[in-house]
Amino acid sequence: MFQLQKHTHIIKILSESGKAYAAINLNEGGRLFDLKLDDRPVIQEHEDFPYTNSSASAIMFPFVNRIQDGMYSFEGKTYQITCNEPSKNNAIHGLLYTRKFEVYKKQVSVKAAILTLKYDYDGTTQGFPFPFDFFVTYTITEKTALVKMKVINTGKKTFPFTIGWHPYFTSENLYESYIDFDCDEEYTTTDDRSITNGTKPHELNMPFQLKNHPFDTAYTLKNIKIGFHTPSYKLTITGNAAQNFVQFFTPATKNIIAIEPTVGLSNSFNNHIGLQTLLPNKTYKIEWNVEVETKN
Repeated sequence: MFQLQKHTHIIKILSESGKAYAAINLNEGGRLFDLKLDDRPVIQEHEDFPYTNSSASAIMFPFVNRIQDGMYSFEGKTYQITCNEPSKNNAIHGLLYTRKFEVYKKQVSVKAAILTLKYDYDGTTQGFPFPFDFFVTYTITEKTALVKMKVINTGKKTFPFTIGWHPYFTSENLYESYIDFDCDEEYTTTDDRSITNGTKPHELNMPFQLKNHPFDTAYTLKNIKIGFHTPSYKLTITGNAAQNFVQFFTPATKNIIAIEPTVGLSNSFNNHIGLQTLLPNKTYKIEWNVEVETKN
């Protein structure tokens, strides 16, 4: 039987065998900050890379990555979101990643634990005056973590959005690890502000050995299947969105890589790449599944 344990603002999920473990922080946007599947650590916290710098496992909504100058126009009006990346004068990673979520529903069985969290956004934050209800559901089994997100437009106006997830996956040896995905093109960015400014053919041969290759790069996916192969486990991310992108980022912290499945890109609110809209009283749903297979 799986267990759910609440420790103030931290919720822990444990399998009876001990091979699966997850920890979620309610006060940091409901993020999944610790994950073990099939007895392998997959997501871990790092003292030298705190959440204020990493945004590790952040739920990115209503926009992913960045909005240049925090400014965008929608249906004839111009909006200004606070620039929370002052060094580059951008708004970054959406509005939810520091919000306090509440437990909405929970369920445990022999095979899985299911935890649903909720956040009600009232539309009063500068630059995004569109209320919505946001739900995230984590389903943890011995070998999988399913992340489902649901948004309900509770206001009277249509609003723009993109959505994504910002996990960092760990490897005991990133140099000897590989990524594998099927993509059309690579997006280029401005060097100084990380804003999308074009595309070029990608030059990666799959599976691609990471070695010391630096990534801060987005790609268009032909299908939502992303592989991450480490010396001790094979991880596969799948999803259900119609249009998909992935952002890779390798920080200075050793042996982790951000593999961010998204719908949209940096500055999508202005370049409209992947930009979605949600009508009043309508619902949007998306999910990503992480599956781990241990290597002997």
